[in-house]
Amino acid sequence: MQVDSGITLVHAIWSAGRSEEILTGCDGGVCGACTVSIQLKEKPGKTIIDLACCRLVEEGMTVFPYPVPPVPPVQPSSEPSADTLRKAYPTLDRCTKCDACTTVCPMGIPVMESIKRMQAGALEEVAEDYTTCIHCGQCRAICEDRVQPHTMGMWVRRSLAIKSSAETTVPVDEDASRAEQEWAYLLSGDRKTQLQHCQQFRQTGKVGI
Repeated sequence: MQVDSGITLVHAIWSAGRSEEILTGCDGGVCGACTVSIQLKEKPGKTIIDLACCRLVEEGMTVFPYPVPPVPPVQPSSEPSADTLRKAYPTLDRCTKCDACTTVCPMGIPVMESIKRMQAGALEEVAEDYTTCIHCGQCRAICEDRVQPHTMGMWVRRSLAIKSSAETTVPVDEDASRAEQEWAYLLSGDRKTQLQHCQQFRQTGKVGI
């Protein structure tokens, strides 16, 4: 298909009316829902894994959905530790230290070493390891022992955030009801209408409630 230059893959897909072909979540490079497999015309035979919401379109680019199915999240804990992590993810101690997960990580995260830190309970260090995680799922896809490193890393980060927020007094967000109204508007109607709402927001930066 033909699209304007200088836009991201996910915006190109939306503009073409094919939004259902690539999953989207945050549209900000965080959730990993829009992970895609890319082949470039000038690099035949080489596959690149990236996020459709971050990657700009290029001439001759071929894009495929990345075939790693999502996994249900596990409820974070307000008391994160090696023991509560093991309870949430019994797969933690399956790791055989092959280091394949580190090899495939597009963000250069020391995945295997981070798993060792999880096992030892060094969760603050684990949270730092996964600061750049895009949740693409490659480490999970390649792991023959089904350890799920990235989901455990995100669990650690969320659990530490819950622990921290429980220790801090947070003011009530006065704009919360407005945000709920905006989301309700964006998600209202059929798929065509939802796409129109998203395009309007992308063009104007405003939600037409």
